[in-house]
Amino acid sequence: MTDTDSRPGAPGAAAGGPDPRVLAMARAFDRTRRKVEGLDTHVAQLSADVTRLGGVGTAQRPLHTGRPPDADPPNGAPPDEDGADGMGGVPAVRSWLLAADREQAGTDLADLVEWLDRVYLRYPGAELSACWLWHPHVIEELWWLRRAHADAFHPKDGSWLRVGDWHDRQRPAVTKRVRDAVGNCDLSLHDPSKPHGQPPAVAPLARHAAAIAAAWATGGTRPEPTTEQLAEGAAYFQALYRSQR
Repeated sequence: MTDTDSRPGAPGAAAGGPDPRVLAMARAFDRTRRKVEGLDTHVAQLSADVTRLGGVGTAQRPLHTGRPPDADPPNGAPPDEDGADGMGGVPAVRSWLLAADREQAGTDLADLVEWLDRVYLRYPGAELSACWLWHPHVIEELWWLRRAHADAFHPKDGSWLRVGDWHDRQRPAVTKRVRDAVGNCDLSLHDPSKPHGQPPAVAPLARHAAAIAAAWATGGTRPEPTTEQLAEGAAYFQALYRSQR
């Protein structure tokens, strides 16, 4: 004998009772409604969080570093995140060896001296010879190290990884190069009558540069040196060897 048919109006269905299938559909609809309401609540909370975080970022950006405009940069960091260092938009990346603006060069050197006293010379073995200012390449080395230190401690872009690299690699390397370059030098040796007082070296055979450039640009080759150039090169080598004795 088969099961009793439960369709509405079918024999055996409860007279006037609810259809079980309708009840099941109602329960499923109710569960779906509660889930949707829960998702709506989460979406609303997420939207509020995004709005709040966006407001924090917008509030800090006009100051670039999140500090009052008149506050000193922490740890010697540059006060502007846009590649300028507060000098009227002048790029922060500058080479001392290419310095051409007297006012800017004076500002940079004063900044370097202050940083040397506050940071660099605090480390053992970092002592400078009295003539360090008379060695442009030493200033260049120290100027780069100073700016790398500022980048490492920058309030927005700095990181402990950069700080570690500065301590472990950059500072010891510059200290060694500076010590090797001027460790045995003294200001008295910069007297014009002394070997170290000679003018800085210039690129040898530089007057032939135009001919080399023309040959390379037109044919991608290097011209063979002439007898005159060979003699000039030999004379340069002998003079260089005598100056290093």
